[in-house]
Parts: sequence; structure tokens; C-alpha cells
Amino acid sequence: MFVDFILIAGISLLGLNILFLAKSKGQVSQKMLIVFFANAICFLLYYYSYLHRLRYLGAVAVLFGNGVGVLLGPLLLFQLKSLVLHKSQYFAAMVRHLIPFGLLWLFVSVPLALSMVTKSFSGYGNWYVQHEAYFNLPENIYFLVYIVLSFRLLRQIREASRENYSAAGTNDLNWYRHFLIGLTAIVLFDTGCTLYELFFPMIKWNIGTLIAFSFVLLYSYLGYKGMFQSQILIPDFLLERLAIAMPENEAKAALTEANEVAVPKTIPRQLDHYSGDEIEKLKQELFDILENKKLYLNDTLGLSELAEQMGISGKKLSELLNQHLQVSFYSLINQYRVKEVVERLMDADAEKYTLMGIAYDCGFQSKATFNRIFKQKMGCSPSKYRQQLEMQKV
Repeated sequence: MFVDFILIAGISLLGLNILFLAKSKGQVSQKMLIVFFANAICFLLYYYSYLHRLRYLGAVAVLFGNGVGVLLGPLLLFQLKSLVLHKSQYFAAMVRHLIPFGLLWLFVSVPLALSMVTKSFSGYGNWYVQHEAYFNLPENIYFLVYIVLSFRLLRQIREASRENYSAAGTNDLNWYRHFLIGLTAIVLFDTGCTLYELFFPMIKWNIGTLIAFSFVLLYSYLGYKGMFQSQILIPDFLLERLAIAMPENEAKAALTEANEVAVPKTIPRQLDHYSGDEIEKLKQELFDILENKKLYLNDTLGLSELAEQMGISGKKLSELLNQHLQVSFYSLINQYRVKEVVERLMDADAEKYTLMGIAYDCGFQSKATFNRIFKQKMGCSPSKYRQQLEMQKV
């Protein structure tokens, strides 16, 4: 009864997620989640039909739920790409990456589903059961390869995002990292059990049921976080850094619109023709704007906004920060925010305000980010720093 309850509850929850996404006018990345949830429903339906010996339901579940790793692996990577790229820039490549799943569906899933409802394919079903591990292991390895690629792309997107935004906010994608970690744990556990059964007696209890439970929990988290993830807008010149995680043709597509000429491999630096004095003038102008206009107090300040204030392009400002100041936009702005917090803590009326009240006024968006960055810059937590200031006053 408990197993049935978990399976039915999981199927119902995933179904509601699909209904919500189907009716909403969300972005492509959110629409792609429908495939994740639909595949998970089929995965759960398979184990429900297995427990209750429902052949026809099991056949439908196998037909649309078999080959989880071969389907979700590529979708995992391209769902992440869809957060920063236009559909035209990755869709063709995604279709190519899904060809192995199409072949698996045609030559494995379809015959396997038929073997469950007709005697004509029963021999194939018996053969598959005896050799299932030899299908499962390559599928898991295939899945893990895409998880690794997704981790790498995630790191690059977060780095590029920090070059463009002064606060992480909804763009930190921590939820996606947690989702990848959860998938890795499930795949490794399943792989370990499969390897065990190749050399030792079959495990009596149904491993798939435990995997199904894990998927319910993980996909509940995905549904809660993923459905509300906004598009991450990153300028084209920062998207160049994602070329490491893409084939050459995809990298070019990410940097240009479909009807434009591809960007050449070698792109000249924007400040190479500037003299030393001109670079110093830009630095001074940057510092003057930050110190006098205090744009960093805006918690959504972006690189393009600051560049506009300086009268230069975002690419020039990014190059100035990275090549001539050896600092990222994210780090520079938060350095000024921490400095502002320290100055306000030293004011005579600082006791009237809470630490977080001051932090929010200085441009920080969350307590966790504020504590982490303050400790990174000042060597101690904000509360401890405040205590030290109060002790000095006594």
C-alpha cells in the first residue's frame, strides 16, 4: 500500500506539473521540462504495472519510458543551453544528439513493449531480460557523460553570468547543480547494483522501486525550482566563453543570429589600440562613477548599465576589468558594497539598523550572499565585525 501511494502520488504530482507547463506561456527551457516529467511518469508507471502485473499498462510505460539515460542525458545539457541561447541556436544540434534515443526506441523499446502484449515477440522479451544489464550499463555511462558535460557548461554559464550581473539572485543556478548531483547519485547507485548482479546472485528486493522513489523526490525539486527559472540574458561577447563546451559550429551559432555571418575564431581585443594613459583614464572614470554615483546600491546592476554610464561598450568594460584590473564585475561591485556596509556600521546611528537592513540598502539581495562575500572580503562574519566595532567604542 505504501509503495502504491508513493507511485500514485508521484505520478499525480508530475502530471500536475505537466498540466501547469502546458497551459503556461513559459520559455522554451520550461517547455522542455514537460519531456522530463512525462518520461518520469512512464518510469513510475512501469514499476506500478510491474507490481500489479498490468501488461498493457507496462507496455505503454516501456514504450515511452525506456532508455531514460539516452533521452534525458542530451535533454539535460540542452535544457541548460536553452536558458542562455535562442532556440534556433541549439535546436538542430539537440535533434542530432537525440538520434541514439530514436534508434534505441525503434530497435529496443518497441519490440520490448510488443513482447509484453503479444506472444510473437515473447522470445525477444525473454532474451532482453537475460541481457538487460548489458543495455543498462552503457545507458548509464552515456547518461553520466552528459551529466559531466552539463556540469562543465553550468560552471561556464555561472562564470559568464557573474561577468554580467552584480548579484547572483535567480541566475546562480544552484538548484540545477543540486539536480545534477541528485541524478549522479541515482545513476551511480543503479550502476553499482547492476554490476553487483552481474557477478553475484540477483538482489531479491526490487531496486527499480527505490530508484522510482528517488526520482519522485528529485523531480519534485526540479518542478519547484525549474518551472520558475527565468531566462539568463548574457551578452554575446560573454557567450564566447561557452564555446569550450560546444562543438565549433554550435559555438558560432551561439554568437550570431541564424542569418548573420559567423564570428571569426580570433576576435581582437577592444582596448589593444588604447594607450596606457587612455587605459588609466578609463580606470579613473570607472572609480569616479562608482564612488560618486554609487550605482552599486542598485541590487540588479548589470555590466551593460555601468558601461553605458561610462559611454563605452560592455565588451570594453569587461576587458578593462578582466585584463587591466584583474577583477570580475561581480567581485568589483560587491567589493564596493562591502565597503559601504563597513562605512555605515561605523556611523553613530548604526545601532538603529539591523545588519540585513544595512546589507539590503547597500545592494545585497540575500543573507547567504552577504555573509559569504563579507567574510571573503573582510576575513570575518558581519556579526563578528560589528561586535569588534562595538568593543572598540567601549
